[in-house]
Amino acid sequence: MTAAKAADVARRFTAQDKLPPVILVFGPDRGLVTEVSDHILTLFDGGDDPFAIVKLDAATVAADPARLIDEAGTISMFGGKRLILVRDAAGRNMSPAVLPLLTHAPTDAVVVVEAGDLKRGTGLRKDVEAHKSAVAVYCPPDGERDLDRMIDDETAKFGLMIDPDARAVLRERLGADRAASRNEVLKACLHAAGNEALTVEDIDAVVGDVAASQVSEAVDAAFLGNRHALDAVLGRVLRQDSAAVQILMVAQRVCHAMEQAAALVASGTVPSRAVEDVRPPLFGSAKAMAARALDHWTPVKLRAASEAIAEATFRTRIMPHLAAAVTRDVLFRIASQASARRPSR
Repeated sequence: MTAAKAADVARRFTAQDKLPPVILVFGPDRGLVTEVSDHILTLFDGGDDPFAIVKLDAATVAADPARLIDEAGTISMFGGKRLILVRDAAGRNMSPAVLPLLTHAPTDAVVVVEAGDLKRGTGLRKDVEAHKSAVAVYCPPDGERDLDRMIDDETAKFGLMIDPDARAVLRERLGADRAASRNEVLKACLHAAGNEALTVEDIDAVVGDVAASQVSEAVDAAFLGNRHALDAVLGRVLRQDSAAVQILMVAQRVCHAMEQAAALVASGTVPSRAVEDVRPPLFGSAKAMAARALDHWTPVKLRAASEAIAEATFRTRIMPHLAAAVTRDVLFRIASQASARRPSR
């Protein structure tokens, strides 16, 4: 099985001679797919051959597979390898064009095909992963560590620090598309340029929160046990590609904070004060929701909810095509727990 992680591409592919002849870049994060192929493209920029990079339309290749095969077999005018890039092939059958290149690998070209979220063990993904001379690069939605790494990379370019509160707010407002997320972080950094740190105020000023408000609405409804509101908001937000990952990430953060607060309430602290004391802190609607919801939650129930969210997050990573269903299931289970009568303290 020949596969690579998107995070390893820059380290693994450092020069043209390090590249396999056929590379499939695919996954639900379209922005990350583009970033990976753009990195490969930079290895061919700046040469003497103006035809060293050929970009083909996926619709053209799907209609005429021989076009890709002919381009891959064309010898460079100035020597060296050529890059043949097929962009935006999601939903198109690329197998007739790519399979011949697996059987007879090009020697003077590197073929990169961008695709969408392909199921494991089927179609083009199966063929590329099973072939020794090709590499399949999977681009999953960003997890919390991925987002933190990207935030650190961008803030470092501007010489900015970022405090935990600002990081938490920024993370919640980033979506499941790497390119869009990076652009939002860049906007915040540009707003903070000249200062020592990126603050919550900088993020509030320039980073949109429409998607974040829908995610927060879903999480709030789950922990309050409002199944009707939960069903309505999930019907909207889960239409977005990979929104499930963002929902689970926010749900886990809120659950951890509520577990801290519930422990304080169990020792005698009033809910509103307990919510103020959790670290990292809660913001916005989550803060107000937690103070209300603590009447329905014990530390034990919240620990169980946290474990359920962690399990759901793992399942979305190994079965991304089921991410929406898995997320819906775990949030409704949380809502059911919130609706259950709390045992007396």
